[in-house]
Amino acid sequence: MNKKCLNEKPTSKESVEGIVTPRTCDACGHHEIGITAQNGTDIPLKPGMKIRVTEE
Repeated sequence: MNKKCLNEKPTSKESVEGIVTPRTCDACGHHEIGITAQNGTDIPLKPGMKIRVTEE
């Protein structure tokens, strides 16, 4: 992982609703799981994050 990967963090402590999606990091190519929010923002899941899972 390079410095850019480590700096990716959600910018808000508010609740976010979205879809779980896999992606490849643009900076170094590693694979990660995250949430694609309703506004299109990708939020990588990191250890220690609290999440709530619901089914439609």
